[in-house]
Amino acid sequence: MGKRNKFSLLMVTALALVTAACSNNVNNAPDNKPGSNAGGDASGSQKNVTLTYSIWDKIQQPAMEAIAKEFTAEHPNIKVKVEVIPWGDYWTKMSAAAPSGTLPDVFWMHGGQFIKYASGKFLEPITSKVQAGEIDLNNYAADLASIYTLDGENYGVPKDFDTIGLAYNKELFDQAGIPYPDDTWTYAKLAETAKQLSQPDKGIYGFGAKLDTQTGYWNDILANGGHILSDDLSKSGYDEPATIGALQARYQMIQDGASPTHQQMTDTEATEMFKSGRLAMIFDGSWRISDIDSSEVIKGKWDWAKLPVGKSKRGNIINGLGNVMSAAGKNKTEAWEFLKFLGSKRASEITAEMGAAIPAFNGTQDAWLKSRPHLKLNIFTEQVADAIPYPSGTLAYPVWFAKEPEIMSQAWGGAMPVEEAAKKVAEMMNQAIEETK
Repeated sequence: MGKRNKFSLLMVTALALVTAACSNNVNNAPDNKPGSNAGGDASGSQKNVTLTYSIWDKIQQPAMEAIAKEFTAEHPNIKVKVEVIPWGDYWTKMSAAAPSGTLPDVFWMHGGQFIKYASGKFLEPITSKVQAGEIDLNNYAADLASIYTLDGENYGVPKDFDTIGLAYNKELFDQAGIPYPDDTWTYAKLAETAKQLSQPDKGIYGFGAKLDTQTGYWNDILANGGHILSDDLSKSGYDEPATIGALQARYQMIQDGASPTHQQMTDTEATEMFKSGRLAMIFDGSWRISDIDSSEVIKGKWDWAKLPVGKSKRGNIINGLGNVMSAAGKNKTEAWEFLKFLGSKRASEITAEMGAAIPAFNGTQDAWLKSRPHLKLNIFTEQVADAIPYPSGTLAYPVWFAKEPEIMSQAWGGAMPVEEAAKKVAEMMNQAIEETK
């Protein structure tokens, strides 16, 4: 992973802005007001309880269940039910559960949603536990815990972090006699090779130029010298020439037949096409490793490379998740014990050994890097230096992020020029920023 101090400094810089989304002024239900002493009874409880732990990634379910099983082995009176809610439904369900006081005992939190739940008093503060030394937030890489802090109160325990890589099918490269992607690759090389690898008559394409932000064109934009948002987060960068150029270059791959059409990638998600051997290359996140590697079609026939270098640099998006507990939970003592275990070195070791995600606990990332020795997992940690945080650090984020794909899909579907769509997105984003000041 490189030198720890350098890594931590880079992560501090990259993740300092990853906070917040929208505010929520809905009052909490009666008798659900949280205090600073998560867990209540410091002496612990021996009553038999079952906690609900909600996550949104089925791929990570086995690792989370393994963590829960080991926790129960140490706390026989506390069972944990891991509940998987797909990302598309997760926040809809949480938004409804929060004001009604029915949030899960413990659940995953995203930086883009944190302010909404913390300011709404729906999360249990863990500040007193931190101050009492029950958990040391300095144990986590790059001050990740700061993402889940509001007004001096701590609410979350860091779980992991992620970056984006270029997955490629070695078999398709070998058949075409083309060398694998390496650190010297540029976006021009990516486009050229994608054309060479494409066999539309056989349903095989060189690259999946999908309509996506975090695992798609946000990385292109950064590499080309454009911006998603200005550095002070006060203005959209979608109308910048460099941003428009990056978007047009990605869409051109579809027009050139080097990528499936938007409709094809809507009918069959791009990662699934890669898993079935129909795509030679795709951008994807470190969280998809287990999923892709489970494919019997390409298992042992694929690997990772760094994202290509653009006109400006090598771009990348970085993000980090946390575990939090409900302020309205009926079993806070037990929930705290589980939350504390989730933040332990052992839980991170399980996460790393099972290759579920890059764990946040210092000193455990190497196990993740070694979890699949047949894959170049080091490219994910090495790209931290090139990364900027997931741009969710404004109150306007949930407003514009929901509308962005509605506009860009018109361009990807061929109904609107890319430049026109990008400028419409910029106008919409700037309005959202203005209205949420």
